[in-house]
Amino acid sequence: MSRSLLCSSVLLWALLFLGACGHKEDGLLDYPEFSGDFTLTDDNGEPFSLSDTKGKVRLLFFGFTHCPDICPTTLVELQEVYRQLGKDAEEVTALFVSIDPERDTPELLHHYLASFSIPVIGLTGSIEQIDPVVKQFAAFYDKVLLDSAAVYTMDHSTRSYLIDQEGMVRYIFRYDDGPERIVHMLRKLLP
Repeated sequence: MSRSLLCSSVLLWALLFLGACGHKEDGLLDYPEFSGDFTLTDDNGEPFSLSDTKGKVRLLFFGFTHCPDICPTTLVELQEVYRQLGKDAEEVTALFVSIDPERDTPELLHHYLASFSIPVIGLTGSIEQIDPVVKQFAAFYDKVLLDSAAVYTMDHSTRSYLIDQEGMVRYIFRYDDGPERIVHMLRKLLP
C-alpha cells in the first residue's frame, strides 16, 4: 500500500471513528465546543442571556434585518415549525442574533421580527459583544460593500443550532433541512 493511500485510509477511519463517537441512537449529538452562556441585548433593549431561557429548547441562528433572502426564508420556515409543533411550540424559544449591529438596533429588530407570527427574540449588541458569540458557534459573517461604504450587505453562515434545556448544542441544521427535519429533531428534546 502506498504511503499516501495508507495516510488516506487512516484519515478516513479516524473520521468515521470520531463521527461514531459523537453519534447517539436518537440522532442528537453533543457539541460542547459550541455550548455555553452569553449575554446580548434583546429587541426590547434589555440584557438577555442564553441561561434566561434555561428549561426551554432553543433554536438559534444568525442574520440581519436587511437580509434579502436567507433570513426571511428561515423565519418563514420557523413559522411552519411552530405550526407543526402545535401546543409543544410553547417549549421552544427562537433566537435571532444580528450580525449587523450598525443598523440592527433593538427597535428595528423588534419591528422586523414582529412581522413574523412566531415568538422570536432578536438579539444585538456591539461588535465586541457579538463577535465572541459568532466565534462560539463557529459561525461567520462579512460586511460586503455595494455601491459605497454607506450601502452594504452581509454575507453570513446559514446554520441553525438546536440547544437543549441545559444549554448544550445538540444538533446543527443546514439551511436546506426544512421544517419537517427541524420538527423531527425538536420533538426528540421535548417532554
